[in-house]
Amino acid sequence: MRAIQLSIAFVSTLALAAACGGGQPEPIAPEPPPEPAPTADMAPEPAPEPEPEPEPEPAKPTWATMTHEQKVEHMKTVVMPKMTAVFQEFDAKKYKEFGCPTCHGPGAKEGKFDMPNKKLPKLNSKDNFAKHMKKHKKVTEFMMQKVVSEMAGTLEMEPYNPETQKGFGCGGCHEME
Repeated sequence: MRAIQLSIAFVSTLALAAACGGGQPEPIAPEPPPEPAPTADMAPEPAPEPEPEPEPEPAKPTWATMTHEQKVEHMKTVVMPKMTAVFQEFDAKKYKEFGCPTCHGPGAKEGKFDMPNKKLPKLNSKDNFAKHMKKHKKVTEFMMQKVVSEMAGTLEMEPYNPETQKGFGCGGCHEME
């Protein structure tokens, strides 16, 4: 009987513990303080102004649209260094003193840069410059294969196209027959 009384006491204790909740209640989180009501000195931040569009770069002038001063500067800084190297690579002795007069003639010393230059050989394009290929093959090939393309590049032009008759070609420097 004693065992029954102990069992009843144990079960009663368990029932009492369960009825009382058997543990600590979960803490309740405090509510955040209310936002203060907006006042005139608490005006909302204005939206940031959008970044201005960058100014488009001005179009780079072409040889045809450059001023005289721009052309002189371009000749000094782009054409002369490139073409000096091209001509001296072909014949360092003959073109040792490469300069403005080489292409523009003696008038370049007085600031006369008219082209084509009457002092350069007059060219005949008949049969793909056959007359010049016969007499001066090496220099004619050099001019046709190297000088025309390099000079066109320095002027940011296409090499001469006989079909469209546009671009830089032999007639840019030489008079044509």
